[in-house]
Amino acid sequence: MAFDTSDTLTRPECCDELLPGTTLFHGQYRITRYINSGGFGITYLAKDSLDRDVVIKECFSSSFCRRTETRVRARSQSTRDHMARIVKSFLNEARSLAGLRHPNIVGVHQVFEDNDTAYMALDYIRGYDLQEIVDEKKATLTAEQIVVMAGKLVAAIGYIHDRGLLHCDISPDNIFLNDVGEPILIDFGAARRSAAGEAQKHSGLSVVKDGYSPHELYTPGGNSGPWSDIYSLAASLYHAITGRAPENCQNRLAALAEKRPDPCQPLAGRMPGYPAGFLESIDRAMAVVPARRFQSAADWQKALPQAEAKDRKVVLLRRLVPGGVSVDPVVRPATPQPIRPRRPFGRGNEIDISGLRRVGGFLGGWLVDGSTGSVLAAEGDAGDPAHAAAMAASVGLGRANLRVLEGVEDKVDDIVVTLGQRVHLIRPLAQAPGTFLCVAMAADTANPGLARVQLRRVEQSIRL
Repeated sequence: MAFDTSDTLTRPECCDELLPGTTLFHGQYRITRYINSGGFGITYLAKDSLDRDVVIKECFSSSFCRRTETRVRARSQSTRDHMARIVKSFLNEARSLAGLRHPNIVGVHQVFEDNDTAYMALDYIRGYDLQEIVDEKKATLTAEQIVVMAGKLVAAIGYIHDRGLLHCDISPDNIFLNDVGEPILIDFGAARRSAAGEAQKHSGLSVVKDGYSPHELYTPGGNSGPWSDIYSLAASLYHAITGRAPENCQNRLAALAEKRPDPCQPLAGRMPGYPAGFLESIDRAMAVVPARRFQSAADWQKALPQAEAKDRKVVLLRRLVPGGVSVDPVVRPATPQPIRPRRPFGRGNEIDISGLRRVGGFLGGWLVDGSTGSVLAAEGDAGDPAHAAAMAASVGLGRANLRVLEGVEDKVDDIVVTLGQRVHLIRPLAQAPGTFLCVAMAADTANPGLARVQLRRVEQSIRL
């Protein structure tokens, strides 16, 4: 840890944040500027040792902490134990978050300790948060864009919940839209563990935001679960649709108890331009009583209408590599050529990839020899022309991406490509270089996060 004393700025007595020029973790990160602060920490823009922009999140609760130069101390002897618990919780959850790999969840590069507190280094996202976009009119969101954004964010929270985590701080300022319009869920400072689908009695610090937090997060010992994040995401979408925050959930609960009308006006029937069922699903997700909401993101996903997909260019959404590093090149596949499977379709294949059928939005799945383009095994309706087109596209995309990656030392776990009305997920096999699994999914029902898990299971069952 070092502090750049050459900076002419001096620290005001009331200033909690680190000054520009401060270095962290043996000089690996250098603070560029302060971004913002919240109940659990302070966020900075920084440069890493390769001069790349990253975001640094510092565990610092002003209620319990103070700063002496760069070091963080408890405000008093009585808050020492509480501060130690906060730092320990921050580290535990940060390490859990570092294992998340999803195109709509901010990536964690590193977790470390310095200055007697804890830090996370995260992806720097170029764009604006949803609150800035709506309140400051940074851009105009169409109904179609909000529908697509909702589907991706519901899939993202489902991915989090499936890994036993709750976000517990979803709000418009924690939903970023990057420079190509992809929604990214950020700021997991309030995240906590919860067995998937089960309630959790929580204690300690909680982030509560009027208009976005469900009433169970206001109450110490309240039952939080996936339905809590579902409420907060729905309330954030409500803001995007109406241009204002919904009514405080505590006021809504009081009205319910007193048998008065709900002060939060439902969306259904009063906002034009949205597909049937979409606004109704948000109203249900925002039910005051937790039991009346969707109990899982998967339930909400099923209730969402299928958005009309439109042709768009091929974009490699994200390549995943160890350590959380991601790159996002655009890949244009070669013109697909007719491909003949080596073996017949169906369950009688010597190589069983039938598990791919469990992938949501499944259109077809194939095991491919990338060097020749030969299909070693296939799943799907071989007689359907759409299946043949999806197979040709998946094989072509897989081969094109493998050619691009030749000579790249980092291991690529999988590749997600959106092409027209389909999403193609491609996974090179570690056991057989040049061979890859690919699955095509309907874009409006695809869940790449869950598909990755299933693709990995199928890969582990293959014996070549």
